Amino acid sequence: MRSWSPAAAALMLLVAGTAFGQQRDSPGQQEESILRLPPVQVTTPALELLPRSATPAHVDTLTSGELDRAHPSVLPDALQRLPGVTLENEQGTPFQPNLTLRGFVASPVSGLPQGLSVFLDGVRLNEPTVEEVNFDLIPLEAVDRVEIIRGPSALFGRNTLGGAVNLITRRGEEVREIIPQISAGSFGRVDTRFRLGGTARPFDYFLSFTRTAEDGYRDFTSATVNRVFGKLGFEQGDTDVTVSYQWSKDKLFQAGSLPQSVLNRDRRANLTAGDFFKPELNFAIINAEQRFGESLTANLNAFVRALSVSQFNSNLITANTKLENNTLSSGGGLQLKYRSTIAGLPSLLVAGAEYAWSHVTSRTLEEQAAGSFGTQADLADVQNSYAIYAEHALTLFREFAAPKSSVVLTISGRYDWLRHSIDDRLGGPSGSTDTYSRVNPRVGVNVNFSEGVGAYVAYAQGFRAPAFLELTCAGPGSVCPGLQVGVAPDPPLKAVKAQSFEIGGHARIAPWLRAEVSGYWTDLTDEIFAVTPTGTTGVFFQNISDTRRQGVEASLRGRFGGVVEPYLNYAYTRATFQSRAELATPIPPGTETVQPGDRLPLVPLHRVNFGADYRPWPWLTLTAGAGWVSSQFLRGDESNQQQPLASYWFTRAGASVRWRGLEGFVQINNVLNARYETFGTFAPNGLQPGNPVERFLTPAQPINFLAGLQYVF
Repeated sequence: MRSWSPAAAALMLLVAGTAFGQQRDSPGQQEESILRLPPVQVTTPALELLPRSATPAHVDTLTSGELDRAHPSVLPDALQRLPGVTLENEQGTPFQPNLTLRGFVASPVSGLPQGLSVFLDGVRLNEPTVEEVNFDLIPLEAVDRVEIIRGPSALFGRNTLGGAVNLITRRGEEVREIIPQISAGSFGRVDTRFRLGGTARPFDYFLSFTRTAEDGYRDFTSATVNRVFGKLGFEQGDTDVTVSYQWSKDKLFQAGSLPQSVLNRDRRANLTAGDFFKPELNFAIINAEQRFGESLTANLNAFVRALSVSQFNSNLITANTKLENNTLSSGGGLQLKYRSTIAGLPSLLVAGAEYAWSHVTSRTLEEQAAGSFGTQADLADVQNSYAIYAEHALTLFREFAAPKSSVVLTISGRYDWLRHSIDDRLGGPSGSTDTYSRVNPRVGVNVNFSEGVGAYVAYAQGFRAPAFLELTCAGPGSVCPGLQVGVAPDPPLKAVKAQSFEIGGHARIAPWLRAEVSGYWTDLTDEIFAVTPTGTTGVFFQNISDTRRQGVEASLRGRFGGVVEPYLNYAYTRATFQSRAELATPIPPGTETVQPGDRLPLVPLHRVNFGADYRPWPWLTLTAGAGWVSSQFLRGDESNQQQPLASYWFTRAGASVRWRGLEGFVQINNVLNARYETFGTFAPNGLQPGNPVERFLTPAQPINFLAGLQYVF
């Protein structure tokens, strides 16, 4: 749980910077922010990031307008056009992709190198089961802004190794809006949405309803997504309070990957018909802000979150299994911000504390006869965590090189403490109590040579404590069948530690063109890695002594008179093992030796994407984009001996037409109808005699479209 992640983002980086869209403020506004670090007008629970000239990190921002134009099914779809973001689809449903950034993953699937944190209105969305992120449960239609802050962060806390994704939901605005929307598309998809917002001062309100249903591209992969989100705000004088509530209930049938031999014949095939993921979520958040004059601001955050998940896994080799997880979490935090001057120079001190409690139960049932299941594991975990953090940002020099030049220093630190109390409710040997704690510092400097040219350098540490299911599947003697819990070993897994260096800069090359580049180097100790022994479909986790992520991200953004907005991104990401390790693998003879320099699987070296938005008339917008992802080694081939996943291109195009309050749109994906795969691993093929190990790949969808209408009352 993150007590006030939006504020932390901005202040963590107090020196923080706004993304491209936020930098279009007037020159006077930018000068005041840079030189005086003034109070920032907030809309609870979000605190605006400070200008890029004060951010020692690479930050991207997407606005609600950009999200609406992209018509994404889930959050990763909207982020795909950003530098270095790669999507994989292991589950065979568009609502459960894996998102990779800088070699780290945010995913609904366990067993991946999770290292990205996701927050909604200040609350961590990474599940306490195994730090996974259920993207289908995020109320994207209610999101006003998305901030992507790359690199470890002292103020974002645990699991922020590669970066944090921070979402701030909408509030009702002065002009009341009522927006019904209906759309339909390929594979039997029908979306129905309704949005309502407005004010009755001092109150404001926002409400959204969403229902999505589709038959699915693959056989037996229908999906239904149902969501309600409401938010009530109160703002008067120096007090600002919001209360939000979300209910979600989904059922997603999953196809998974296919053996190469089957994929070559039928890309729609589903060998595990009946697999499903069925979550139900109730989620409430309270955020409050109280300003005490111009110097001191207090932010309070509290939440309650209840998630119930039922999951079925069919298997061609072993017995089918069911998983029933229930999670109840609550917590809160308090953050104080104090603005002052030191020797006449702006200073901002931020300090906070947060606490979270979670009770997780996980029950594994194995099919013993048709329709009859027996309990194989029944575990519970009570998690307690708290953190304290502080940050000081100080402008050291002003006007040292040119008007609006400055040097800003940010120093921050965070102490995290987490305890797992695992109980085997069947009376077996799986009970354990494991405690993890660590202090993580961060320091950064921004040097701004002029209003349009600046650079930064930063050093940070981060860590990730082992999650519940990882601790119960932590060794060859405790292999878990899929996502199910096993036996907690002794000694337990170690926490992951990260050290990261980053340097970057930005420049306005011309009035219509802006460039940004960043380079990073992140070394990890005791990374938690999942492996699958030969002859099984199970998994266990182990620590790897040393791994590394290093790379470069570069982007160009243009704007020609508000008519054409082109973009071009490139990312080089090298994720490697840095120590020798013996790993289990599905590939006979069942073990592989990883050497320093071997690349981690499913992390492409190169990624390029480009596109443009074109508005020839105020009522018409045309969009087009394309991207190329280089080859990747398959999971299970950590020693890099097998044929990699082939590189591929992805394309998209769209158009929207507006007339008064009516808007029509169409979005086309995979315009060239290319055949490619985004995920690959190795597993026994239960359709063949002797269950030979084969490449298993997940096919991307062919050309598909979504078209719809909405009306703004």
